[in-house]
This record gives sequence, C-alpha cells and structure tokens, in this order.
Amino acid sequence: MTTKLLDTTFLIHYWAGRDAVADYLAEREETATFLTSTINLKEIAVGRRLQGELDPAEIRATFDWVEVVPFRSEHAVVAADLEAPLHEDGSTNRAELNSLAGDVLVAAVAEAADATVVTKNTTDFERLGVDAEAY
Repeated sequence: MTTKLLDTTFLIHYWAGRDAVADYLAEREETATFLTSTINLKEIAVGRRLQGELDPAEIRATFDWVEVVPFRSEHAVVAADLEAPLHEDGSTNRAELNSLAGDVLVAAVAEAADATVVTKNTTDFERLGVDAEAY
C-alpha cells in the first residue's frame, strides 16, 4: 500500500464532485491509504467561512473517509528541515516564503508519513524536496 496525502486543492475538488478526483480515487482505492492534515482542513474551513457556510460537522462528515493527521511537534522539526534551505540559499524572497508557509507544514506531515502529496500544485512541493503528484 502506498500513502497519499491529499492537499487542499484535491479536497476542494472532491467536495465539488470533480471527475478527475473521483477517477483518481477509484484507480487507487485498493492500493493506497489516504491522509490529509489538520492544516488542510483549516484551509477548507477558512474557505467555507468566507462563503458564509462554515459547518464543522459538515466538513468532518464530507472527509470522514480520510485519515486526518494532526500537526505535531515532530512535524515542526521536519518543516524546519524543509524550509531552512530556502533561507540559506538566498534564492527565495520573503513574499515567496510567506506564500509557501502552509505548503511547508503540509509537506512536513507528508514527509513524516512517507506520503506523496496529491495536488494540482506540484511545483511548490517538489521545490521543498517532497514527492508530489497531480491528479
């Protein structure tokens, strides 16, 4: 079994009933374990709140088939290992670092779980040295 961490874009598209998400899941239901992080669920909750439709029970029910991994102290250390090189090499400016903040945390959870991130935004995760695939 492989482990896949479903990023926020995937979760949003799942909620919207996108065919690409349904196809991705159907093709892997027997061979993969699916995770997401509390960081991803926070991003979903922000979107629902901005739409005036925040219902925590609805969010939990919609994603009850996904194992939700809480962000823990060991993830913070992994996140530091992923982010520090971006500071050290000087190639990433402050605005880019700020925009990557959520992805760094999600990437740390994926790394600790030995999971591939499933997203439409593979570039940022690959930049962090984390396995990522598009759906």
